[in-house]
Amino acid sequence: MAECSVCGAEASVSDACPHCARPVCEEHRPPDAHDCPGVRDDAARRWYTDPDAGRASAGTGLPELSNPRRLAVGVLLVAVVAVAAMAAFAAVGVPTAGIDAERTERLVAQGANDARTERGLDPLGYDPELAAVAETHSQRMATAGFVNHTWPDGTTVADRYAAAGIDCRGGENVYFTPNGALRVSEAALADAVVRAWLGSPGHRAALLDADHTKQGIGIVVDEDGGVYVTQDFC
Repeated sequence: MAECSVCGAEASVSDACPHCARPVCEEHRPPDAHDCPGVRDDAARRWYTDPDAGRASAGTGLPELSNPRRLAVGVLLVAVVAVAAMAAFAAVGVPTAGIDAERTERLVAQGANDARTERGLDPLGYDPELAAVAETHSQRMATAGFVNHTWPDGTTVADRYAAAGIDCRGGENVYFTPNGALRVSEAALADAVVRAWLGSPGHRAALLDADHTKQGIGIVVDEDGGVYVTQDFC
């Protein structure tokens, strides 16, 4: 028997998610219940999980949740990871309301370093200045309701670094998950974030860049339970 990737309960290997192959129990088998990164069913108009391709909102009746333009910081191109699901969890309240953002930030940073050391790369030092820039970006996304590296007013990653007095060949990873996608713990959320980045070519390149030596994580949970995560590098 395998363990559910969300709650750790026993799960049959044959019950693995058909989209991402992660082991899941019966409760967490629906894609929206385990923050599935593998769904590509735009025809159902219920998912937007391909950040490299994106999806226009025209004719769907749904807002476009992300505008995943690639942009350069130095010579590094990174893209937005946006995993969004149509979920109605009114009966259970806001699943992420009790998430400890600071603990999750530490776990994401540790998960990123685990991924690097497993591949023979040096771990990233944690930089409070980068963390402050990341926190500001996550808060701006949560307040304005967008998921992108560029603010609606045109402010870019490079602009934010310059304003903070940070001068380096940096990069940025962004992640968003809506209310209901993860209901268990900070550890489950952090694991899902790092897995999503490793599964996206642009984010993977940034996370595993041997030239990066520092990182900062900023996580904001909005009033609806949406979780916005930013990882900035130098």
